[in-house]
Amino acid sequence: MESGSRKNDDCYFYYYSTCTKGSECLFRHEPTALGCEVTCNLWQQGKCINSHCNLRHMLLKKNRKMIPCYWEMQPTGCTKPHCPFQHSVPRDNVATTEGNVSK
Repeated sequence: MESGSRKNDDCYFYYYSTCTKGSECLFRHEPTALGCEVTCNLWQQGKCINSHCNLRHMLLKKNRKMIPCYWEMQPTGCTKPHCPFQHSVPRDNVATTEGNVSK
């Protein structure tokens, strides 16, 4: 990974909302890191070369598992299968197929 490249840094919108840029996005979209709230130590040192690292490549300043999910109480409910926020409704009721999740 070239020095200064953002492609190895996580896309905030991909992990916590919806990134509309897709493959044109300058930041990392790694499905195996969805729902993970652990920052990669190698990434913090600028040494992670694993393009499919399942740890986060973003500094996590909030414990999102302690913050209630805004979408859970909305009419449609939370539909993100890997939502990192706190839920009072069990997550096994969420559709997990790619066709039901907007990216």
